[in-house]
Amino acid sequence: MKKFKFASLIGVLLSFVLVLAACSSQNTGSSNKGGKGSNDAIRVGVLFPLTGPLALLGNDSYDAVKVVADMVNEKGGVNGKEIELVKADSPDATAAANETKRLIVNEKVPVILGTYSSGLSMASTQVAERNNVVYVEANAVSDEITARGFKNVVRVTEAASMQGNGAVEFAKEVIAPKLGIDSSELKVVIMHEESSFGTSVAEAVEHQAKEYGFKILSIDSYNSTTNDLSSTIHKYKDLKPDVVFATSYINDAILFTQQSKQLGFKPKAVIGTSAGYALSDFAKKLGKDSDGIFVADAPSQPNPQILTEDAKKFQQEFIKRWKEKKGSEPTGLTWRAVNAASVLFQEALPNAKSFDSKDIREALLNIDIPDGGLPNGIGVKFNGPNEDHPGQNNRAKVTIMQWQDGAYKLVWPNKFANTEPIKIPLHE
Repeated sequence: MKKFKFASLIGVLLSFVLVLAACSSQNTGSSNKGGKGSNDAIRVGVLFPLTGPLALLGNDSYDAVKVVADMVNEKGGVNGKEIELVKADSPDATAAANETKRLIVNEKVPVILGTYSSGLSMASTQVAERNNVVYVEANAVSDEITARGFKNVVRVTEAASMQGNGAVEFAKEVIAPKLGIDSSELKVVIMHEESSFGTSVAEAVEHQAKEYGFKILSIDSYNSTTNDLSSTIHKYKDLKPDVVFATSYINDAILFTQQSKQLGFKPKAVIGTSAGYALSDFAKKLGKDSDGIFVADAPSQPNPQILTEDAKKFQQEFIKRWKEKKGSEPTGLTWRAVNAASVLFQEALPNAKSFDSKDIREALLNIDIPDGGLPNGIGVKFNGPNEDHPGQNNRAKVTIMQWQDGAYKLVWPNKFANTEPIKIPLHE
């Protein structure tokens, strides 16, 4: 009798454990799918280079996404659900591909936001496309990313060709007239780091410069890990260009500026294209030597008159939190990540029919934000699947920023500008 009662008790306990296990399994599945019927968080993969040579830029981008997620979650999240960031590190292209696969297969995220570097984005977006998971590119600008016709990739920021075109347009409209030189007589050199990012921008600069009749004296590429650019600088001293168009990461941007000073190279203008020239560490490291350098970049702190009221409020709140967290002003790089996170968290996810990848993609492609609707002044409308460069935001903007007394000022075009350009020529 005792044995029977004991066996019965064991049977009851086993049944109870099995029921609990089944419930647990069902709950885990709901969380991974992130369905609207679930009370769990919406899990978003966030992929940036958090270690390695691009870690400074990658961590800044991740921090910007995290601040936006916190702002949204503090106001009730997305349709009552909290955004949960599933963090992944992509120090190189192999890691980017592997981590994208892990986020999709193991973490079962329906959407990924990344990547910063174009080389990393090329690898990660290919994996996402192959697995039919939507990928929101925040920072990487290579035209190749959207030239492949992928249906699951959207890019909120500008393309490399837009950066190059903006830099050359500024040289034609502002630099040449202030120097008293006809644009057909403007002598320029083009230097770039050799990754897909630098190459894409340089090709755009070259193409547009030829269209305007600039005299291109030299085009030079180099590895961004170099510790010596003196041979290129000596060549430029002999060539005597009016303008240097430079595409660099942070260490090589600083190196070029320092060695140019040491070797007495004094161009009339230096126009960097985003990346290293756009980071606060560029001015912090160089001090006064950064003053006067121009940067073709996404807008940063534009004229507030072009912003909607909601965009102004969001911008002010983000700047306050960013300064508390980082002790510096947001740059164009920061705003790229902010825009991507804002578009995904505040526009796409709340309007998606469900939180699966297909419906998130549809919601992204239906977004229609006019100019001035995002906190740095741009709007959003993605190219459709049958257009050239599907997924590219055709309302992204390139402006010209300038370092002035350690501050990053927007100087062109006039609609966006909050101050006038200075130090033309750069060296008296």
